[in-house]
Amino acid sequence: MRTSKSAVFLFELMIIILVFTLAAAICTQIFARAFNMSVESRELTMSSINAQTVAEQFKAGVSGIPPLYFDRDWATADEAGAYYIIRLNDRSVTKELKDAYVDVYKKGGDEAFYSLHVKEFVG
Repeated sequence: MRTSKSAVFLFELMIIILVFTLAAAICTQIFARAFNMSVESRELTMSSINAQTVAEQFKAGVSGIPPLYFDRDWATADEAGAYYIIRLNDRSVTKELKDAYVDVYKKGGDEAFYSLHVKEFVG
């Protein structure tokens, strides 16, 4: 019995579509993972830059630094529109040793996802 050429062509076409579908699924996963890594990287970069700013103000002697509020794009925001919150936790015991933590939180989060420990001896 002879197999028609159109049946072989359809079988080859199905295999090609299967390979293309698998390649597209793998590429989609790679792009999604790369996007998530990019978002996390930007989040950590902006957290470290803004936490460093607060730390420098603390080391310069600015007292009573209030929490800073930022939206999702790291633009300054009010408390109601905030997505990121930066707080200074002053743990100084003596005047000679300044000690604090600058913590960055996501709105609604109990645990800081970025923390910067600041110590300075003033004497």
